[in-house]
Amino acid sequence: MSTSVKESLEQINQVSRQLLSRIQDMQNILQESLQSKDDTSTIIQETYNELTRLISIRQSLITHLFEQNSTEEIKTQHLLINEMKALDTELSIKYQTYKHALADQLIKFKKSKKAAKSYKQY
Repeated sequence: MSTSVKESLEQINQVSRQLLSRIQDMQNILQESLQSKDDTSTIIQETYNELTRLISIRQSLITHLFEQNSTEEIKTQHLLINEMKALDTELSIKYQTYKHALADQLIKFKKSKKAAKSYKQY
């Protein structure tokens, strides 16, 4: 089923907004897990799976858009293209922020494991 350029771009932008929301959810979950010490691994795994699914859908939609339509057809929807580019920039920024937060949490976790292991020796 062929969709128009406008519909394709709207779908891409919708999935991009969902991705932004899920990345924010992951950041919130990480922050909460640092503060509460509760086991949030199941929630994190489910959210990660959802992120992976959305990334795959978005990539597929983008690939389909550019394979099925000419540059001229795509250019006619410059407002949606600009929105897609803005969302892409925001996704990149959010992803980098999330990546750094995850790395920080991993470092803290490793340090606490080392400390616990040291205390067990005595």
